[in-house]
Amino acid sequence: MSKPVNKTLIGVFVTVAIALIVITVLMLGSGRLFRHYPKYVMYFEGSVKGLSIGSPVLFRGVRVGSVTDIGMEFNLSDLSILIPVYAEFGESKSNVSNSDMLTGDRAVMRQELTKALINKGLRAQLELQSVVTGQHILAFIF
Repeated sequence: MSKPVNKTLIGVFVTVAIALIVITVLMLGSGRLFRHYPKYVMYFEGSVKGLSIGSPVLFRGVRVGSVTDIGMEFNLSDLSILIPVYAEFGESKSNVSNSDMLTGDRAVMRQELTKALINKGLRAQLELQSVVTGQHILAFIF
């Protein structure tokens, strides 16, 4: 004589298996698991009210990244406060047309390009995204 089947146990097993399959598909399907996105930090002296994690980062109206973290740093020597805003930039949004720069390492090329743009006057500033909600975005300007 065999023991009767426990239908509750089978239901829990099937539910957990389906949940694991869905989580695996979402993690692997998003593509973010195996990609490396460059991360940068920008420091603001004033208020960043309205900026939140996930806010877009725009360069001339093109979304090039998103805000990943916002912090606060205190300097006890002069009692100043800086607000670091961390952002992640997607590599697929930009192309480099200078063939001399394409032969090197991508990380070194990205650092040189970033330094050159900053020396040219590239700065990050807060811009109002919505008057109704008061949300802000990060925009790059020269």
